Amino acid sequence: MNLNQDPHAESLSPRVFLLWLIGATLLALVMRLLLLDRPSFWIDEIYSVMHAARLGEGNLTKQFGFLPTFITLKLVGALPSAEAAMDPSSWLRLGVTEWLVRIPSVIIGTATVFILGWLARPVVGARAAIIFAMLLTVSTWHLHMSQTGRFYAQQMLFFNMAMLLYFHATTTGNKRRLVASMVCLFLAFMSQPPAIMLGVVLGIDWVFGLFDKDSRRLTWYAAIAGGITAAVCAGLLAIDMYRNADNWAQFGRTTSQSAPVVLAGAVWYMNPAVVIAAAAGFLCLIQRSFRLARYLLLVAFVPLLIMAALAYTDYFVHVRYTFVILPAWLLLAATALDRLSLPQSNEYPVFIRYLAVAVVPVMCVYQDLEYYTAGGGYQPAWREAFAELKQIRQPDEAIYGDFHAELLGAYYLQDYTITKATSKSLMPALDEATAPCWIIDKVGTSGGLNWPALRDRADLIWVYDRHVMQPYSSIKLFKYTPPITGSQ
Repeated sequence: MNLNQDPHAESLSPRVFLLWLIGATLLALVMRLLLLDRPSFWIDEIYSVMHAARLGEGNLTKQFGFLPTFITLKLVGALPSAEAAMDPSSWLRLGVTEWLVRIPSVIIGTATVFILGWLARPVVGARAAIIFAMLLTVSTWHLHMSQTGRFYAQQMLFFNMAMLLYFHATTTGNKRRLVASMVCLFLAFMSQPPAIMLGVVLGIDWVFGLFDKDSRRLTWYAAIAGGITAAVCAGLLAIDMYRNADNWAQFGRTTSQSAPVVLAGAVWYMNPAVVIAAAAGFLCLIQRSFRLARYLLLVAFVPLLIMAALAYTDYFVHVRYTFVILPAWLLLAATALDRLSLPQSNEYPVFIRYLAVAVVPVMCVYQDLEYYTAGGGYQPAWREAFAELKQIRQPDEAIYGDFHAELLGAYYLQDYTITKATSKSLMPALDEATAPCWIIDKVGTSGGLNWPALRDRADLIWVYDRHVMQPYSSIKLFKYTPPITGSQ
């Protein structure tokens, strides 16, 4: 059944559709396995191992997101004990590697292409669903998150399963799909609580449904199912915030990205070509299925605007928290590419239409090449920095770094060699130094060790790219040599 009221949307037979979808999924698997362990760990992946090894402790809403990591490490016998979990210097000996920590996200990210492509077919049609699956396959943002040992791929999968199932359920009057959508929303929330932003979108759509007076909208069933889901999520979150108040308060003490960075970063991560195509797709879709166009527009913008608004508060906000909206933009873009590539569109020659269609996937692939070849990629080059430091540092020379450097240094150097410092404590420590020392400084979202001051006091030995999309955010290796006094 095609819900977008397009007579051309079902021009693919079920068998051909399945073959194309399997092909997209296999391509996604290859791309997500490619160079999986080349980027070094970043700090959140260290946290993933820590939380997985201590599964069952801490916040209730932070358990499910680490379950895939727990299962993977447990199956291969590399899961640290609860005590060893807090000591990354022992992890390499246990067999904890970048590849192992990231493989759960690879599996989930690959499955996402097939599952969302399958669920998109009755919503946007077979042709657009295949184009959507292909765009998701080559999306650099999805590629990156599928190669990251965190819960973002898992959260995005359940978030968008809920999004597609809800629309299908409230368009056809299918109560089972409505319940399934609420279950997926709950699982998305348990993967990472910000997924509850979809509840705002569903609430807005429900209000619109009051005016439609269509029994297939399941207005009161949706109110009951949504109310129960919201109450359970709110209750669990309240318990966590009450029991672990200090843990939640830390999000108000961390430097956040600004609203312009969140908005511009989301556009860049999605790919500007995708954003432009999505705008065209909305204009195409609104003529045939007003509700679907409005619904996808809400999913595409509401979470993004919520995060941009939170950037003006004391809560920690990062563009990666908007990752869940990517499929909505890709669905809109796929709709535009589907219309442009229809054989019945004879207004322009075939080669002109297909050139326009090719722009979006070509730009995505171009960004993928940048992702694979740009040094440290999207993740910090800690491994390279510590390898350089290990070669040129003398054994008696101290190393200063922030808490990121301390934990990552413990893993890569297999010893707690890094002396933890802050931007306030570093300069007094250098004033008291009587021998050369090293400073490994991370400059990024969470600040750093005051590298502008270091430029005047220490020699910059090397700079390691940290994020392709954040060129200002890098790892800098300094060597400080105390001045020679008369007494010396």
